[in-house]
Amino acid sequence: MAILMKFFRFIYFILFLLSHIHGQGESIAPETNQGGLDDDITLEKKSLMILTAAYDEDQKIAERVLSIISDQATSTGRFEIIDRNLVEQILEEQKFQLSGMVNDDQIAEIGELASAKSALILDIVNFGQKGVPKDDGDDDDDENDENETLFTWLVKAVVKESIDARKRKDTERMRLELENNIHTELRANIKIINVETGISENSFSLNASHTGGNRDASLEKVLAIISSQVRRKLKEIYMITSEVFEVDGAYLNILSGENLGLKKGTMFEIASKNRIKSYKDKTLKLPGKSRGLVKVIDVGPDGSKAKIVRKWRKIKEGHKAYELKAPPITTDLNFTILNGNRYEMSGKAWLNSFSEFSASINYHLGTIKDARDDMDGYMGLGTDLKYGIFAGFGTSGYLSLNIPMLFAMRGDDDGHNVISMFSDPSIDGNISIQISKERDIVFSASYVFSSMQTRWQYQKDTGSNDEDGNNITETEWATWSEGSINPEFNPEGFYFSISLRRIRF
Repeated sequence: MAILMKFFRFIYFILFLLSHIHGQGESIAPETNQGGLDDDITLEKKSLMILTAAYDEDQKIAERVLSIISDQATSTGRFEIIDRNLVEQILEEQKFQLSGMVNDDQIAEIGELASAKSALILDIVNFGQKGVPKDDGDDDDDENDENETLFTWLVKAVVKESIDARKRKDTERMRLELENNIHTELRANIKIINVETGISENSFSLNASHTGGNRDASLEKVLAIISSQVRRKLKEIYMITSEVFEVDGAYLNILSGENLGLKKGTMFEIASKNRIKSYKDKTLKLPGKSRGLVKVIDVGPDGSKAKIVRKWRKIKEGHKAYELKAPPITTDLNFTILNGNRYEMSGKAWLNSFSEFSASINYHLGTIKDARDDMDGYMGLGTDLKYGIFAGFGTSGYLSLNIPMLFAMRGDDDGHNVISMFSDPSIDGNISIQISKERDIVFSASYVFSSMQTRWQYQKDTGSNDEDGNNITETEWATWSEGSINPEFNPEGFYFSISLRRIRF
């Protein structure tokens, strides 16, 4: 108990010291927000017209993909799709042909008439469907025999006729097999062109394939993959740049909302405004300093409320908010040492780490003392279920339930290499202290409240083989000398550990 009190006193001292340093760091002279909004702030949806690069034998599939692109662009909430009928009307009136790629000048003219800022060009590179038979391994070998007799000729004729009859009988089966085992492949290129400048802004490829089912079923599988790719790519190429217009403690408001398809849980990186520098009569725009991460908790029509989940500089009104392509990746490297009875190194990859509830995927590697005072090695996997308690001043506290599944290894008294599966779930109290932009140090106090262990065992080779030629083994229990103590584990009690955490974004 005395050790536990010393541990928490040490943690309190660290928190006091860091909060003092943090307060000094925020005494920097405030920046003023002068002038209007920057040109790169995302304030409205991007008007987009969708065209195709070619209409040949792939016309039908091109129409399907165009429809998917249009639906996904609309569902993201970030694009205003120009009606396809209007585009086709303009093409017809201007005597542009849908059967070929329009040039840059034509794109600019069409875009101006359609009031579009960007044009998406779809080019089907390859599309194909074919039946794929199963390999039955049947090969017919023709042999020539110069000394062939009438009898052997008759035998061969009878055998050949039998084979031909079997092949004819299987024709329908093979046809049905081909029709219901279709391989579909689709490759396409997407280019997005700025209508005003004619310059390509972005480009990406679509690539999907599937084998199985009939033609329609196989195609639907491929189009589902394409749909997912399109949605991800369209969101990536039109990331939201917003601005902080109000700060209230750990919360702030940004300019973007439902008007741009913003959803709860979206994360932004906050940074100060771009800096303007002059060098040799040239004006340069330099990026501002990164300041923190926020998570949207409430979405309004054209503005949203966000919570500061991590910061390393002061965040103020007028700072930029840049949408993250993906949630930050949080990983831990944990070290546990207990009075020479246990040594462990473990790693954790957190899922949705900036939520109140989250979970991790863990690996474990260590040694533990058994009832014989031997150190046995073990490895395994597990999970942590986390519940956040508080956050602020560069620190956060949370409770977690750790559930490992471990495999220990040692030798028995007859020299067999034996294994035993065990689990020692624990309730952990954790304090995370931010030490830099991307790194934390985590102190944990764990109480192992239970332990479960299977009997030591090994696999014995029976000396027999199965139909595939593999050795047949059977499970045997470990052998321990009569009167000796079984090497069991008793890991229950308190543990203290330290973790190094990294946040990548």
